[in-house]
Amino acid sequence: MTARPLGVEIACDGPTGHYDCPHNAAIRAQFTSRTARQVRADGRRDGWRARPGGLDICPDCVKETTR
Repeated sequence: MTARPLGVEIACDGPTGHYDCPHNAAIRAQFTSRTARQVRADGRRDGWRARPGGLDICPDCVKETTR
């Protein structure tokens, strides 16, 4: 049996960036996405945002920070 890497998963860093996402959010990679850059592009299409310092934030946490 041969194992092959399935790609990269990017997880949300939470609304403040100091703790993990309360929603357990992760970007769902497309089958063709193989690098972190490609997966992050998938996430931007789904409403994810990047913050300074390379922190990723999911759509639910974006809503929390804009309240």
